[in-house]
Amino acid sequence: MTSQRVFCVGAAVVTLALIGCSGGDLTLPGGQSGAVQPVALEVVSGDGQRADAGTVLDRPLTVQVLDESSQPVPNVRVQFSFLGELPGAALDPASILTDAEGRAAAIARLGELPGEQVIVAAVANSELPDLRAQFSATAVVPGGKKGGHGGNGD
Repeated sequence: MTSQRVFCVGAAVVTLALIGCSGGDLTLPGGQSGAVQPVALEVVSGDGQRADAGTVLDRPLTVQVLDESSQPVPNVRVQFSFLGELPGAALDPASILTDAEGRAAAIARLGELPGEQVIVAAVANSELPDLRAQFSATAVVPGGKKGGHGGNGD
């Protein structure tokens, strides 16, 4: 009879353990309950600017990270970079966390060569195309002179 009592006590312990695990606080691997995930990166301002080659743009390049409900997502790392090698080009900062409104901004110094220069903003560690945005800026010859003609416009 003692073996039946041990079996009954063991079954009761297992049953109580299972009941304790059946609560709503069970977390499965890979599930981030409550974590807001970015789904879009949009240009807010700073696109389409013109400035002398080698100078700083007048307005910062600003993006906003949004979730699936088009709500801002704070504390997401955004990286800014020029497309291609551009001597003299710089971004400050090159990497930044979004603020409470899901916004991140960088100041751009254009490269020394005249022409279109493309700056890419991307959510760090993501390959999703919706988490990338592009800015275009045009670097012009300082003073409006035509390059390579001795400054006489010929």
